[in-house]
Amino acid sequence: MAKRQEPVRKSVKDVLEDLLAGHREAAFSGPESALKYLRRTFEGQASLPNAVKGVAYDLMADAQAQCGAWEDCAASVASTLGYLGDLEAAFPHEYRRMLAGLTCFERGIQAHSELGDFHAALALCEQAVALDLGAHYMAKRDSLEWAR
Repeated sequence: MAKRQEPVRKSVKDVLEDLLAGHREAAFSGPESALKYLRRTFEGQASLPNAVKGVAYDLMADAQAQCGAWEDCAASVASTLGYLGDLEAAFPHEYRRMLAGLTCFERGIQAHSELGDFHAALALCEQAVALDLGAHYMAKRDSLEWAR
C-alpha cells in the first residue's frame, strides 16, 4: 500500500508572496480586477494567515479607494489596522519596511475625509505619527487640527 502524502504546508512568507504575485497580475487590468482577485482569495482561503489577511485588506483598501468606494475602503483600513500585530509577529525583522509600504493610513485618511469623518482621519494621522511613518503625516495632522 502506498504511503499517504502529507499536504503541502506553506509558510506565511510563501502565502504572502503568492498573494502579492496574484494581486500584481490582477491589478494590471485595473482596480476592479484587483478587488475581484482579493475577494476570491478571501472566499477560497478559509485558513489565510492573519498577517497575510492584513496585507490583503491593505491592498483591498487601495483598490477600493481607486474605485471611489469610500465606505468599503474605510472598513478595509480598519481590518488592516486590526492585523498589524499579527504582521509584526509573523515578520518581526521586516515589519518596519512592510509597515512603511502599507497604504492603509494614506487611504484611510482619504476615505474618512471623503466621508466627512475628519475626527477619524485625524486619529489615523495621529496613529501614523506615533508609528513614525513620516513627516507628511504630521503635515496632514496639522491640516486636520481644526477637527479637534
